Amino acid sequence: MSRFTQDELIDGLRRRDNRVLRFIYVSYYPLIQKLIKGNSGNEHDAEDIFQESLIVLFNNIRETSDFSVKSDLQTYVYSIARLLWLKKLRRDKVGDRVLKESHPYIDFEEPKPFDDGDLRYALYQKAFLDLPADCQQILRMTNEGASHKEIADLLGFNSDNYIKKRKHYCKEFLVARIKEMPDYQNLKDD
Repeated sequence: MSRFTQDELIDGLRRRDNRVLRFIYVSYYPLIQKLIKGNSGNEHDAEDIFQESLIVLFNNIRETSDFSVKSDLQTYVYSIARLLWLKKLRRDKVGDRVLKESHPYIDFEEPKPFDDGDLRYALYQKAFLDLPADCQQILRMTNEGASHKEIADLLGFNSDNYIKKRKHYCKEFLVARIKEMPDYQNLKDD
């Protein structure tokens, strides 16, 4: 897997280049995984925190046309993950604590503040990926502005009434999945 410069990584993330995403996952995830697992977390927690960190990073890149970091991008992602994990530990009543760092040479750059909207979006994304494939397609196409008739035609269904009913079911299922998530309950309690 080839190396990328900071600018290539940021530009690749902006364009959602799969090679860059793969590089970031392979290169950055082990460090986040070690941080989370070394501080009362498990593999599932590490995956969630890493995904939420990337969502915060994507939002920061998207919202700032001249986005840049003073340190290494990996350090920036690590800082976001670290803050998210501390916030989760506080919400879970584990208390204020000092994290055991997974990498002794990381020089922290405090990331731009983020709000619970980013966490809510991460929960939505996680639940959305648990939906059946047809639900994902219907909701995605609806969000893009397609009519029920257009969706029925594109997916090969004879009736746009079926799409209406299926969309309603998919939305209810999505909302129920989100409400079942422990992180959703924690957000409500904040």
